[in-house]
Amino acid sequence: MYQLNKVKTDLKRAAEQVTAKLAQRDLLAEQMEDAERRKARSEEQLAQFDLVQILLQATSDFARRQAKRRIEEIVTSALSVVFGKDYSFRVDINVKANQPVAEYFLESEGVVTQLKPPDYDRGGGVADIVSLALKLAVAELSGVRGTLFLDEIGKHVSQEYAPNVAYFLKEYSEKFNRQIVLITHNQHLAEIGDVSLGVTQVRGTSKVTVI
Repeated sequence: MYQLNKVKTDLKRAAEQVTAKLAQRDLLAEQMEDAERRKARSEEQLAQFDLVQILLQATSDFARRQAKRRIEEIVTSALSVVFGKDYSFRVDINVKANQPVAEYFLESEGVVTQLKPPDYDRGGGVADIVSLALKLAVAELSGVRGTLFLDEIGKHVSQEYAPNVAYFLKEYSEKFNRQIVLITHNQHLAEIGDVSLGVTQVRGTSKVTVI
């Protein structure tokens, strides 16, 4: 009888250990997935900052100053419209190894923070809006014409600010007379379009409806 109870106890203990190990494995898997998502976000945002670097390096000193001021205006305006705070975005240009190098600063409520890779985020999706505004600014300054295609912009912005993102894009489109084709899962962004199409899949077949 003693041996039987001991075996049962050992089996129960072993089962608990296996369960704990599985839970630990699942937690590590979730942490790895989260790290991969944050890495992808940072790489995407870094690409927008790199575009600014390329633009500034390819222009004359006078054009560079003009571009700097325009970039600051567009990004500051986007942040203020979306978050409703006294935001100020600043680009400082220094010459290193005979090349102009831009450094980026964000001021909010008297606090100045330098934006550096790999993690530009300050919570609430601020980095997403900076990235979006930089993309729009580079498009305007580099002379890109025609329709802008945007995919899942502002997807990390808090839901409370989503309507403001929609309003900013609408204002931008009208001010610059620029058509925007936007792919999004966000209802607020979908509703701002002059034409909004919803795509759903039913038994493997895509169905398009006018929203």
